[in-house]
Amino acid sequence: MKHCSITFYPEGKTITVHQGAVLLEAAGQAGIILNSPCGGAGLCGKCRVLIGPEKQEVLACQYRISSDLDVFIPPESRYFQQQILEHGIEREMHIAPTVFKKFLSSAPSTFEILKSALFPSLGESSEVMHPDGVFDPEILSHSNGITAVLAVYKGSCRILCIEPEDTQHALYGIAADIGTTTLVLRLVDLLTGEVRRTASTANPQIRYGDDVIGRIQHGQTEKGLSELQRCVIQRLNELITDLCVKEGISAESIYEITAVGNTTMHHLLLKYPVAQLGQAPYRAYSTAAEDRNARQAGFSIHPQGRLYTVENIAGFVGSDTVAASLAAGMDTAKEVSLLVDIGTNGELVLGTGDRLVSASCAAGPALEGARILYGSRAEEGAIQRVFTDGEDIDVDVIGSIPPRTLCGSGLIDAAAVLLDLGVLTATGAFCERDILEEKLSPSLLDRIMAYQNQPAFVLAWKEGTRQPAVILTQKDVREVQLAKAAIQAGIDLLLKKMNLTADQIQHLFLAGAFGNYIQKQSAIRIGLLPAIGEEKIQFIGNAACVGAQMVLMSRRCREDASKLAGRIQYVEIARESDFQAVYSESMLF
Repeated sequence: MKHCSITFYPEGKTITVHQGAVLLEAAGQAGIILNSPCGGAGLCGKCRVLIGPEKQEVLACQYRISSDLDVFIPPESRYFQQQILEHGIEREMHIAPTVFKKFLSSAPSTFEILKSALFPSLGESSEVMHPDGVFDPEILSHSNGITAVLAVYKGSCRILCIEPEDTQHALYGIAADIGTTTLVLRLVDLLTGEVRRTASTANPQIRYGDDVIGRIQHGQTEKGLSELQRCVIQRLNELITDLCVKEGISAESIYEITAVGNTTMHHLLLKYPVAQLGQAPYRAYSTAAEDRNARQAGFSIHPQGRLYTVENIAGFVGSDTVAASLAAGMDTAKEVSLLVDIGTNGELVLGTGDRLVSASCAAGPALEGARILYGSRAEEGAIQRVFTDGEDIDVDVIGSIPPRTLCGSGLIDAAAVLLDLGVLTATGAFCERDILEEKLSPSLLDRIMAYQNQPAFVLAWKEGTRQPAVILTQKDVREVQLAKAAIQAGIDLLLKKMNLTADQIQHLFLAGAFGNYIQKQSAIRIGLLPAIGEEKIQFIGNAACVGAQMVLMSRRCREDASKLAGRIQYVEIARESDFQAVYSESMLF
């Protein structure tokens, strides 16, 4: 099958996809989230893009790729730029960061005069808190005026520092998603709300453990806890430095960092005890928001800059879930909505603005490539799509190089395709070869082989040969079943808790970097997602980082996040009386 090269602008990012793929899907593979509230049904008209040198306007959800293509994406078609605007209408949100500046052209001679000068901009109910020792009183008489850097804190306003002359133009913040696997930072202009630059890297804590359990174990001692905190802050500072150099600004013009992450990552960032997270009843040391001096916490930003961490919900549902729920508008939803963030620990939030419940599902690392024979993360050479025309199968490979591994989205596709072909049964077992000989084409039948006395299926051949390059084994299929059963059981039990059925779900938000690459049809086919209309499923990418950005940009959103965290009820699904029965049933495809 022919493959096509697609380049997205203004990013300039190029990917390769199979001919006939929908442009909306290709954008998702490039990590670009388009606005498609109708779920790709072609009804809302909000995923409009421009294609080709003539910049013809098309709907990304309806356009099928037939050749190499340049695609230009207007800002209004990007999901979260539109989403933030919509939240602005609903919440009367405007750019009003916690940290802001006020320029006084005539410098006051005393602190009392300074307070009087600042009050009109702060409101009569505000109290200016004296920043003991933060600035030299002589600066108040600066001939070219002064700029007060202010921060709203628990209903009052404090002066962070006083700067000579007019520095209002330099006001930046960082929105950070501290993931178990990946760190993502957004440099935000707090005057305009514009994301100036984004940076990401692997979480260096991975050397102390692939998952949160390994890191909890390493953090049992003071030394281990210090190592985990030190290495992640060091890497975050490296990213901040890189962002500043590329943007041509000083790190001292960054005045606040808002950070979200799962509860373990949150605790390690703040050097909170984590031992209790590794044993029943898995309680958090703290679920409260934290506001502290960022420099004292180890961050290389302005000396008086702030670090703010959003509230957690429970031991295994953290502030990243709160932030993603905020970004998806779960707290104001009128219809039943389900947020699914798939990872080693899958997080779920279900309900409406009136009532929301959440759960954590121990999906394990299979969908991130671990415990799969040829498994890997989404990297060059990884198969990310598997499809069939009934006569043979074909694959899309990241980086357009010969396939050598299989990442999570390709793994889900592979299971779905083999189920459709009858190679796998509903129990996950490979069908008997003599039965398959009557069903499959010679090309497909030739892909069935034995691996360690168990059946396996060749997903890709080594270039120019009939030697297997990537195979899917019976054990791999079992790992997929374990992972998807955890997510499926979690959803089913939350639905039961809310006295709802799957067909009552009107919006399913699939969050997280991994979720963005999953094929809806494949996820439904294997039971990873409930069997609802595909138009109800919407990919929302790294919603956690967007939620952190909203909290950074708007005091109102910060308040909304705090209220949301307090309203989401955590359900310990493993303690539900019918958990084992539901989980066992969910093992079936």
